[in-house]
Amino acid sequence: MVVLTFTDEFTSNVKPRRLFKALILDAPNLIPKLMPEAIKNVQLVEGNGGPGSIQEITIAERDNIKHLKHRIDAIDLEKLTYNYAVIEGDAALEEVDSISHEIKFEATEEGGCKTKNVSKYHPKEGVDVKGEDFKAAREEGLALLKVVDAYLVANPEAYAEGNINSVHFKLNMEVLTFTDEFTSTVQPGRLFKALVLDAPNLIPKLMPEAIKNIQLVEGNGGPGSIQEITIVEGNKIKHLKHRIDAIDQEKLTYSYAVIEGDAALEKVDSIAHEIKFEATKEGGCKIKNVSKYHPKAGVDVKVEDFKAAREEGLALLKVVDAYLVANPEAYA
Repeated sequence: MVVLTFTDEFTSNVKPRRLFKALILDAPNLIPKLMPEAIKNVQLVEGNGGPGSIQEITIAERDNIKHLKHRIDAIDLEKLTYNYAVIEGDAALEEVDSISHEIKFEATEEGGCKTKNVSKYHPKEGVDVKGEDFKAAREEGLALLKVVDAYLVANPEAYAEGNINSVHFKLNMEVLTFTDEFTSTVQPGRLFKALVLDAPNLIPKLMPEAIKNIQLVEGNGGPGSIQEITIVEGNKIKHLKHRIDAIDQEKLTYSYAVIEGDAALEKVDSIAHEIKFEATKEGGCKIKNVSKYHPKAGVDVKVEDFKAAREEGLALLKVVDAYLVANPEAYA
């Protein structure tokens, strides 16, 4: 299938490193401030800002596009290059499966910067696309560059030369954050009862091949209580201890931290989860789990290191969901 490739260039009097800091490293903070009429917010929803991380951009309500998700594919703080792909974005991906960008910031002889953006549009199968279809998107990208450039010209102290990691949003952040969602036809209250309130009884029954038992070893089940999970022999992880940090049966929210767990904590000091059960328009439930991994000092971690754990969490959700669907009287 034909891939449409465009090369757009922008020349500025601002030095390359200042533009890189502002446009790339501090984009989540700076862009919504400079363009509040277009961008509501930019937030990291997965990863630590390095390759594989996911950024979610929420667009102002008046725009045709409501949100976008960017996957960071490469970032080089020395060569001042940045690659990312648009992997989600309602109207932005109507005609294409994905959009990839390779951006390079180069010094000019005059002491300024030439920003070069090579963008590739991968059309959906059977969709006829033309270069004109993406003209508006490219012009919007240029407009963003011009706004940031004007800000840097007007504020020569901002993002001045020095340590490129001195901005608030930087590579190798201390905490890796992931946001996972699961949608079910089961009502939120039932899922909350089964997955949270009655987990010590239900989970070992539904998953005897994985979970031997779950027991409360400290507290009364409220904040500060400790649950111990014993894993079936043959698994890499033998046991886990969860500390319950918050539980709200009205708002259907539950927060806990993994504070002990042999192989589970090899690379991290702790893992924190914030789980929310929300009703959907269809009468079902959307479960949102924000998990934060706190790496041990000096340990290099990657997004892929925690893929299996996240998939296991999703598998557990699916098992409980299937049980509730098959047993509509349970936890009614």
